[in-house]
Amino acid sequence: MAAYILSVLGIVVAGIIIDVIIPSGSINKYIKSIYAIFVVAVLISPIINFLNKNQGFNFKVDNYEINESLINYINKQKVSELEDSIKTHLNNEGFSNVDIKIDFVLKNNELALNSCTVNLKNLAISSDKQHINKYEFIRKVVKEYTNLTDEGILFDE
Repeated sequence: MAAYILSVLGIVVAGIIIDVIIPSGSINKYIKSIYAIFVVAVLISPIINFLNKNQGFNFKVDNYEINESLINYINKQKVSELEDSIKTHLNNEGFSNVDIKIDFVLKNNELALNSCTVNLKNLAISSDKQHINKYEFIRKVVKEYTNLTDEGILFDE
């Protein structure tokens, strides 16, 4: 606060000196305009400093725990949604009644997919897709969603 008062007093003194030294004429109005900009900058500087200090909510957390059960639940939901997405994609492509089971583990609270088992016991293929190699097509779709290798995609019939 003291620095603010000193800067206001300094700008007032500078204004008086400028008014005494500068001769009246056409350049006088330009110098006074520049001086007015400095006055406004000095007067609003506390507001700018206040806004910069309060840009975020900084709070300190000393003790925290990772809720393993919540992380497991979220990851199970992710895998379940991934399985459903693959089933929906295959169903839209004419491969219905495919059962997808993704095996996963948690490594450092990160989800890692191990393998994907595709159950084809109840597979129904639309007539326009009968000539397609079902294993290659399904493997391609599963790879798109999971980024697994060929060895990670298992078929069960």
